Amino acid sequence: MSLKPILTFLLGFMTSLSAAQENNFWTEDVWKSDERGFLYYPSDKPKEVKPAPLDLKSIPTIEGLREERERRLNTAVMNPTEENMKLYLEANHFVQEKSALFADQWRRVAWQNPEYDFSARNPAANFAQVDLKNERNKQKALELGTLSKEWGLVYFFKDNCRFCHLQSPLIKKLSTDYGFEVIAVSLDGSANEHFPESLPDNGIGSLLTKGQGIQQVPALFMVNREQTKSFLVSSGVVALEDILSRIALLGTKEPGASLFGGESLKDTAVPSASNPLNQE
Repeated sequence: MSLKPILTFLLGFMTSLSAAQENNFWTEDVWKSDERGFLYYPSDKPKEVKPAPLDLKSIPTIEGLREERERRLNTAVMNPTEENMKLYLEANHFVQEKSALFADQWRRVAWQNPEYDFSARNPAANFAQVDLKNERNKQKALELGTLSKEWGLVYFFKDNCRFCHLQSPLIKKLSTDYGFEVIAVSLDGSANEHFPESLPDNGIGSLLTKGQGIQQVPALFMVNREQTKSFLVSSGVVALEDILSRIALLGTKEPGASLFGGESLKDTAVPSASNPLNQE
């Protein structure tokens, strides 16, 4: 019997066995692989390959651009080499250029489409603002004259409240200067020099707040003559001009009516959050 086939088989078997051993963690030579752990077991996780920086102009979405900029920032913070810094500066500059282009195009389109230009209806020029302010003051005076006949005010205070002593003379002006009927309610039964005929709280505070009670003073509510609606006008110290503006706004305009768009937004506005006084 010829030994050649047997020798060929044995040679092939030994070659395969040697190759298998080289790929075996327990038998391979530790000096032949730089990736092999010498004093530790190898990790099953694949080696992380950091992605190359993307071409910024080729990124199609703002989300992708944001992610690329954030990735470059993280890399530069954790490894602040000159190259990493330059890559982040490139992305940041690109974003700034995009922003500037957007702002420039925004104003050009707004100028050509005045129906979307807020300054077309509310000019920023100083002389126009002065004229508009005078007109608004006249209109507000007319509105307040009507509102003083349709709405009354309920004012809550305490004697030991320092802010109440600051707010009370302003609330008094609503009565003397603007004709509003003001009912002053003392939560602690104390007197008030501006409202000597103040009343104790007989439950009106709970009624106006849907059972929660008055949590902070001074507090001013407006109530319509039919006693079906009420609004909290102010809580804490508020300037007289601001109080008058709030009364005019709450008493005459629905949500959205005073904003840019006005009447066109009326049908989409959220209903007023009034407090029905007759609700149990």
